[in-house]
Amino acid sequence: MFICSKNSVDLTVIPPFRFKIKKTTSLKLTRKVVTIKFNTIESQNGDDTTEQFKIIGYYICEVIDTPEWLRDVGKQVLSVSSCIGEQHPKQECFMGGWCKGERQEYQKLLKMNDGQYKNFLDAATQLFDLKRLDIDCRFLQLSDAQGFYKKIRSEINCRIVSISTIPKYYEVLEKELKGTNSHGLMSGSADNSLWVGNDILGWDLAGFHSFLCNSLQVGLPGVKFNNMGLLANDFQDVINYAGQTKGLGEPVEWLPYRLGIYE
Repeated sequence: MFICSKNSVDLTVIPPFRFKIKKTTSLKLTRKVVTIKFNTIESQNGDDTTEQFKIIGYYICEVIDTPEWLRDVGKQVLSVSSCIGEQHPKQECFMGGWCKGERQEYQKLLKMNDGQYKNFLDAATQLFDLKRLDIDCRFLQLSDAQGFYKKIRSEINCRIVSISTIPKYYEVLEKELKGTNSHGLMSGSADNSLWVGNDILGWDLAGFHSFLCNSLQVGLPGVKFNNMGLLANDFQDVINYAGQTKGLGEPVEWLPYRLGIYE
């Protein structure tokens, strides 16, 4: 678990970011079935094939004021890394280990009575036991994330976010998860969400580090951020940036990721 000081803020409207994708549409006239493939990027091999983004999982991420030590990122930030942001339900809800008074403070934040709060904690623990919620507060199923989101969205400034990447990096992460505190499971579904930004992340024993943790963005030429503190560069640029951060900062393998947003 990574600790960072955070404050809740009002969510601004997220603009329609532009993301360069290659769209391919195939039509089957029999029975009027239409199959559409989208949210793909051109293959890095230089041919005409495409690669589909595969979902690792879903987070409920809080939108927070950008920490004072984080430079040139913007006023707000949304992150799946607990080094930078806050994810819900908190890890302590299903793992225990509350510091003194934190359990009560979280209940107060959520504005739940004792019965509601107990049901909330029990539901989180049950999902974790069923391996549908992982140690990094990542849901394996969108419906589970949506269920929890409905319980807290009126009190916490948050969004449901998917994290995905192309098969090459998906397979790398799949191997990394094994032997750590994670269940070692990922969704694997095609990511058809609304793109909200990109990120460079590295898996540690129990969650992701962000390249922002060590301010690695300072050494990346042409890096751009949107109003959620996420990379606004094309995914190919993010792949290149991930390569440039190799061996820097935390002792993890930095990989490029796409983030999508849901209601």
